[in-house]
Amino acid sequence: MPVPDRHLAMARRWLSKARTDLAAAGLILQRGPDLEPWAAVFHAQQAAEKAIKALLIANSINPPYVHDLVELTNKLPAGAKVGASAEQLARLNDLSAGTRYVGLLEQRDPSWEEAETAVGVASTVLEAVTAQLRGR
Repeated sequence: MPVPDRHLAMARRWLSKARTDLAAAGLILQRGPDLEPWAAVFHAQQAAEKAIKALLIANSINPPYVHDLVELTNKLPAGAKVGASAEQLARLNDLSAGTRYVGLLEQRDPSWEEAETAVGVASTVLEAVTAQLRGR
Protein backbone atom coordinates (compact mmCIF):
# COMPACT_ATOMS: atom_id res chain seq x y z
CA MET A 1 0.00 0.00 0.00
CA PRO A 2 1.55 3.36 -0.95
CA VAL A 3 2.25 5.79 1.87
CA PRO A 4 -0.63 8.19 1.03
CA ASP A 5 -3.09 5.26 1.05
CA ARG A 6 -1.74 4.14 4.43
CA HIS A 7 -2.15 7.66 5.79
CA LEU A 8 -5.72 7.86 4.56
CA ALA A 9 -6.55 4.45 6.02
CA MET A 10 -5.11 5.53 9.38
CA ALA A 11 -6.99 8.84 9.22
CA ARG A 12 -10.24 6.94 8.69
CA ARG A 13 -9.54 4.83 11.78
CA TRP A 14 -9.01 8.00 13.82
CA LEU A 15 -12.29 9.41 12.45
CA SER A 16 -14.12 6.24 13.44
CA LYS A 17 -12.86 6.62 16.99
CA ALA A 18 -13.81 10.31 16.94
CA ARG A 19 -17.38 9.42 15.87
CA THR A 20 -17.61 6.93 18.73
CA ASP A 21 -16.43 9.52 21.26
CA LEU A 22 -18.95 12.03 19.93
CA ALA A 23 -21.74 9.44 20.12
CA ALA A 24 -20.76 8.65 23.73
CA ALA A 25 -20.88 12.36 24.58
CA GLY A 26 -24.33 12.61 23.02
CA LEU A 27 -25.60 9.63 24.98
CA ILE A 28 -24.37 11.18 28.20
CA LEU A 29 -26.24 14.39 27.38
CA GLN A 30 -29.40 12.38 26.71
CA ARG A 31 -29.18 10.57 30.05
CA GLY A 32 -29.00 13.90 31.81
CA PRO A 33 -29.03 13.80 35.59
CA ASP A 34 -28.27 10.07 35.78
CA LEU A 35 -24.69 10.90 34.77
CA GLU A 36 -22.35 13.88 35.12
CA PRO A 37 -21.67 16.52 32.45
CA TRP A 38 -17.88 16.30 32.79
CA ALA A 39 -18.03 12.91 31.07
CA ALA A 40 -19.72 14.44 28.00
CA VAL A 41 -17.06 17.16 27.92
CA PHE A 42 -14.29 14.56 28.14
CA HIS A 43 -15.66 12.60 25.18
CA ALA A 44 -16.33 15.79 23.21
CA GLN A 45 -12.72 16.89 23.63
CA GLN A 46 -11.52 13.44 22.64
CA ALA A 47 -13.71 13.48 19.53
CA ALA A 48 -12.31 16.84 18.43
CA GLU A 49 -8.74 15.77 19.20
CA LYS A 50 -9.04 12.54 17.21
CA ALA A 51 -10.68 14.32 14.27
CA ILE A 52 -7.87 16.90 14.14
CA LYS A 53 -5.27 14.16 14.39
CA ALA A 54 -7.02 12.37 11.50
CA LEU A 55 -6.64 15.49 9.39
CA LEU A 56 -2.97 15.79 10.33
CA ILE A 57 -2.34 12.16 9.38
CA ALA A 58 -4.23 12.55 6.08
CA ASN A 59 -1.81 15.38 5.31
CA SER A 60 1.20 13.17 6.11
CA ILE A 61 1.89 14.92 9.42
CA ASN A 62 2.56 12.78 12.48
CA PRO A 63 0.43 14.19 15.30
CA PRO A 64 2.24 14.96 18.54
CA TYR A 65 1.23 13.27 21.78
CA VAL A 66 -0.67 16.28 23.12
CA HIS A 67 -4.29 17.00 23.97
CA ASP A 68 -4.20 20.75 23.22
CA LEU A 69 -6.60 21.35 20.31
CA VAL A 70 -5.16 24.75 19.44
CA GLU A 71 -1.62 23.36 19.34
CA LEU A 72 -2.79 20.54 17.07
CA THR A 73 -4.57 22.87 14.65
CA ASN A 74 -1.45 25.05 14.46
CA LYS A 75 0.34 22.06 12.90
CA LEU A 76 -2.19 21.74 10.07
CA PRO A 77 -1.14 22.87 6.59
CA ALA A 78 -2.52 26.09 5.14
CA GLY A 79 -6.05 25.63 3.88
CA ALA A 80 -6.96 22.82 6.29
CA LYS A 81 -9.99 23.81 8.34
CA VAL A 82 -11.49 22.35 11.50
CA GLY A 83 -14.68 24.41 11.47
CA ALA A 84 -14.19 25.87 14.95
CA SER A 85 -12.35 29.00 15.99
CA ALA A 86 -9.19 29.00 18.09
CA GLU A 87 -11.29 30.53 20.89
CA GLN A 88 -13.82 27.68 20.75
CA LEU A 89 -11.04 25.10 20.77
CA ALA A 90 -9.29 26.84 23.68
CA ARG A 91 -12.57 26.85 25.63
CA LEU A 92 -12.99 23.12 24.97
CA ASN A 93 -9.41 22.61 26.22
CA ASP A 94 -10.25 24.56 29.39
CA LEU A 95 -13.51 22.72 30.02
CA SER A 96 -11.87 19.34 29.63
CA ALA A 97 -8.77 20.11 31.70
CA GLY A 98 -10.31 18.87 34.94
CA THR A 99 -12.12 15.87 33.49
CA ARG A 100 -9.21 13.44 33.59
CA TYR A 101 -8.39 13.69 37.28
CA VAL A 102 -9.84 14.90 40.54
CA GLY A 103 -8.02 18.14 41.17
CA LEU A 104 -8.19 20.96 43.61
CA LEU A 105 -11.33 21.44 45.67
CA GLU A 106 -11.77 24.87 44.08
CA GLN A 107 -11.85 23.32 40.62
CA ARG A 108 -15.43 22.96 39.42
CA ASP A 109 -16.81 20.47 36.95
CA PRO A 110 -18.48 21.71 33.75
CA SER A 111 -22.21 22.42 33.78
CA TRP A 112 -24.74 20.72 31.50
CA GLU A 113 -24.87 23.90 29.41
CA GLU A 114 -21.09 23.85 29.01
CA ALA A 115 -21.26 20.15 28.11
CA GLU A 116 -23.80 20.91 25.38
CA THR A 117 -21.52 23.64 24.03
CA ALA A 118 -18.53 21.27 24.10
CA VAL A 119 -20.44 18.60 22.19
CA GLY A 120 -21.51 21.22 19.63
CA VAL A 121 -17.91 22.31 19.03
CA ALA A 122 -16.74 18.71 18.70
CA SER A 123 -19.55 17.98 16.26
CA THR A 124 -18.54 20.98 14.14
CA VAL A 125 -14.91 19.82 14.10
CA LEU A 126 -15.84 16.27 13.15
CA GLU A 127 -18.14 17.46 10.35
CA ALA A 128 -15.48 19.83 8.94
CA VAL A 129 -12.76 17.19 8.99
CA THR A 130 -15.02 14.50 7.53
CA ALA A 131 -16.00 16.84 4.68
CA GLN A 132 -12.33 17.49 3.86
CA LEU A 133 -11.44 13.82 3.82
CA ARG A 134 -14.50 12.76 1.80
CA GLY A 135 -13.52 11.90 -1.74
CA ARG A 136 -9.83 11.44 -1.04
